[in-house]
Amino acid sequence: MKATDIFKDENFIKCLKKRTYRISDRKIKIFNDKDEIVEENVKKVAKIICSSCWITNIDGIHIFINLEILRLYNNKIKKIPQEIGKLENLKIISLIKNQIEELPKELGQLKNLEELDLKNNKIKKIPSIIGKLINLKALSLESNRIEKIPNKIGKLKNLEELYLSSNKIKKLPEEIWNLKSLKELYLSKNQIKELPKEIGQLKNLEELNLDWNQIKILPNEIENLENLKILDLFDNQIKELPKGIEKLINLKHLDLNWNQLQLLPSKIGNFKNLRWLYLSNNKIKKLPKEIWKLENLEILNLSHNQLQWLPIEILKLNKLQRIWLHNAFDLNNLSQEPEELFYILEQLKGKKTVRIETKSLKYLEEEVYPILEEKIKEKYKIDDLKNFKNNLNFDNLNF
Repeated sequence: MKATDIFKDENFIKCLKKRTYRISDRKIKIFNDKDEIVEENVKKVAKIICSSCWITNIDGIHIFINLEILRLYNNKIKKIPQEIGKLENLKIISLIKNQIEELPKELGQLKNLEELDLKNNKIKKIPSIIGKLINLKALSLESNRIEKIPNKIGKLKNLEELYLSSNKIKKLPEEIWNLKSLKELYLSKNQIKELPKEIGQLKNLEELNLDWNQIKILPNEIENLENLKILDLFDNQIKELPKGIEKLINLKHLDLNWNQLQLLPSKIGNFKNLRWLYLSNNKIKKLPKEIWKLENLEILNLSHNQLQWLPIEILKLNKLQRIWLHNAFDLNNLSQEPEELFYILEQLKGKKTVRIETKSLKYLEEEVYPILEEKIKEKYKIDDLKNFKNNLNFDNLNF
């Protein structure tokens, strides 16, 4: 049987001849000198990798009956053949960056499949047969055109990683929270407005990404995600954090940039393991004093807020390495004594272990300090600000 009778794409045939199998398979000869298929050898192939090869058609893929891994990244494949269902030994399918528009129902026959990666395609619908892939551990459908997640996805009891970012999803089915083994859930760049309270059932979740959505309220049940380490909520419409959020004591990364927060709960100090805290582009007027309890904090972004008061306790963040402060203050409505804020900023600048970003330094020098200096002069009726700066310490200040 000639290769062209099975494989309609010449580029795929070239790949099969050159570089398709794991190292132990390199000596397998699929085609004889007449370009005919050596059937007994085809059965030995366990891995096929053909990336960036302009492949358009893989209709004959089913002849590799013992295939375990299929990776065809960055090609021109428009269709997954129905015969894919015959490859019962498949564990990994990766067809990233192709032109696939729909998934065949026969995909549900792949009971041993553990990883399905179809990001960067043109898929509009997830078929309900997805629920039959009971051994699936990782599913990626990022950067497609999906509007709805089928209820059957809740059948994937062994799923640990689910990536659905950059789609058109508006709502999550309640059944998704039956995924008890889930550790990573990525839903950024969708159109999600609310999270169901069932999210609290994902007790093993470690990473939750909800960036670029339309979420206004976080359910109180989020407090049950006790193993959560990364929480990304960048660019939503959140005005306040739920009371129970302080129970997420294992958080290391919290991104709340570009929301509508006005204040932070005082119990934010419970985040003993937090290393990165992003709060830029909110409406925060005051940081809680308890921020000093974030003993492992390394990164803090406060830029573009409406701070009227900065707690002196911020100086106790001994592991702080980088801070953003540009456009962080509402200088016309400070509720803090000007000399106190001046002192805090000077101390931050003087810390050798802390880097204030260049843009923030410029903002402090050109906008914040001139106003603070004027306020200090007016308050103390002094002309010699230089001596005042040199003597500025806690002993001669009333705070």
